[in-house]
Amino acid sequence: MAFLLRYAAPEPAGGALAIRVVVWQLTPVVTDGVRGWLRCDPRLLPVGPEDRADVVVLDPHGGPPGVVAEAHRRGSRVVAFGPAGLPCRAGAGAGIPCDTGAHACVGQDEGRLALIAAILAVAGGGTATAHAAPQLSERERTALVWWLRSMTKAAVARRMGISPHTVDMYIKRVRAKYAAAGWLLPTKADLLARAVEDGLVGPEDLLEIRRPGPVSP
Repeated sequence: MAFLLRYAAPEPAGGALAIRVVVWQLTPVVTDGVRGWLRCDPRLLPVGPEDRADVVVLDPHGGPPGVVAEAHRRGSRVVAFGPAGLPCRAGAGAGIPCDTGAHACVGQDEGRLALIAAILAVAGGGTATAHAAPQLSERERTALVWWLRSMTKAAVARRMGISPHTVDMYIKRVRAKYAAAGWLLPTKADLLARAVEDGLVGPEDLLEIRRPGPVSP
């Protein structure tokens, strides 16, 4: 299902032109969710199906045959956003889903950050594939989990028996590992969302552990 309305988005900082994105052939529930994601990112400008689009987001199996070819005919790059397990080809032409011809393939279970990263990648002329979660050491994961519980780095340091500088180093290592995998996660919220989606952090990890102890004045 395509956009039926045009949505305005703020211009990116520095006057750069926003990437024009249209959504086709998704279910109403998924379409509404994707619309919300696009409206919240100043780098992206949702447009209607009658407008020129830099990137088309679609489910290649959710509409009539030829929908991907039609997007190519219009000069748009294509992100396939289909059900979990949508096959992608590795190697030469990586990121082109088998039998779809899209430039990037993102499973609907991968979430907002994965889709936006794919849109940005293909708009810049590249491709995108499903990524593997980075491998964290036990200390890196421990520091990450406690920090994501809204603890300060000083509080994490006391809990782990290390210095705040070492905690900061662990968090920087986690960000660096994600960056090496193609994910720039500058904010704590970005890192939390990605870590949860990758299964590195579960809901139970984010529950504050409360133990009896003296009450601070």
